[in-house]
Amino acid sequence: MSKYAFLSASLFILFALASCTAQNTPNVPTPLSIDAVAAYTGSPMYDKITPFNLQIEIQNHQLSLHEPYTGSFVGVYIARDTTVNSIRAFEADVGVSHAIFAYTMALDDEYPVKWVLENIALMKTPFIVVMPSENGPKYDIELLTDLAINAGNFDVPIFVNLFPVLAGHAFDPTEYIAFFRRARDIFAEHASNVALVWGFDAESMMHSTQFYPGRDAVDWIHLIIYNDVDTNGQFRDFFAYIDFFYFAFQHEGPLVVSTAVSHYTLESNAYFTRQAAEKITHIYSRLQEYPRIRAILYLNYNDLQGSGNKYAINTMRDISAAYAQALTAPHFLNYVNISPHHEKATIRIHSPFRAIMRNYYFYIPARALIYDTRFPYLQLLDGKEIEIDGDIFFAIADINRVSGADFFVDLGRHLLVLR
Repeated sequence: MSKYAFLSASLFILFALASCTAQNTPNVPTPLSIDAVAAYTGSPMYDKITPFNLQIEIQNHQLSLHEPYTGSFVGVYIARDTTVNSIRAFEADVGVSHAIFAYTMALDDEYPVKWVLENIALMKTPFIVVMPSENGPKYDIELLTDLAINAGNFDVPIFVNLFPVLAGHAFDPTEYIAFFRRARDIFAEHASNVALVWGFDAESMMHSTQFYPGRDAVDWIHLIIYNDVDTNGQFRDFFAYIDFFYFAFQHEGPLVVSTAVSHYTLESNAYFTRQAAEKITHIYSRLQEYPRIRAILYLNYNDLQGSGNKYAINTMRDISAAYAQALTAPHFLNYVNISPHHEKATIRIHSPFRAIMRNYYFYIPARALIYDTRFPYLQLLDGKEIEIDGDIFFAIADINRVSGADFFVDLGRHLLVLR
């Protein structure tokens, strides 16, 4: 079995592991005890069972710094693309205006003032990925403070992704978390305009939660995932990775995904432009179904010496046309608003557990109440549970009675929203 097939088959197991691991990190909400649900031992008779995708609507949710009310910012990383001379030139090539432009630097590098000013002049928002110093101490507080002071010199939105956990890293979880939480205090003092981002790549996903600094230290959470084409023009299951990432971290803050789609592989010396265009269209279409993903960045460069793949879209007309068409959807935002702190909005959480309709009555799985809503009235439902195919459910009428929660149903989409 390939590692990608294994990931897809193990999705729910991984989600459960992520939930358990997160309890050992700072400020991750602890689920209510499953012991609060007494299993029903009877054998109720029921007619046809219809499953429904379940979403939970949360009102008066406090938005993170720079988080939009709805939709997703679109951005791009062009710093390694030798065919691009400027932000303006790239946008002219692809015919799309972007909200965010990304840049990678080491902690001991000189702060990229010129590049930040180029972003500001064009009303773009910098997204700076900071890697450990290549020489000298890894967790250097003085260099970190200098970075924060420089980032705070301009009162404009900036994202700083500090020390992403990448394949082959050499981070110690305890030291890493302590450094990141110290960074939270330093940026709060010197750069209140900076949204602090924590992230990892797809290859580090299995053990990512042990490096999570905690909700109070992180504004946004970032996943980096490449779509490399194989010699048959096929791609791995992108959304298996997205689902694990989403279910594990959607409660912790707004999410940002960086991705790239290969249209050439050195392994077979072959181009797959049609497949790449279709993959880009599919990714940007499907990501709109994940409302907690608030930013999507495209990694625009070629990596022949590393992975042997080409990802740049600006020189491939068919691919750039597909990219531009995908971003015409109103969901995608090309400007980051400067907004006051502590704004509130209504958000939706996607549950990995499905609701059901039985005899035209709707039931919510106990696991969704425990892990997705942190339902505080579970013990008041004692004796009202039913067991169907080995899972425990509660009727929405009973949930409403003890908590006032309401719901609505979209029969056409087989979607139930608990609110």
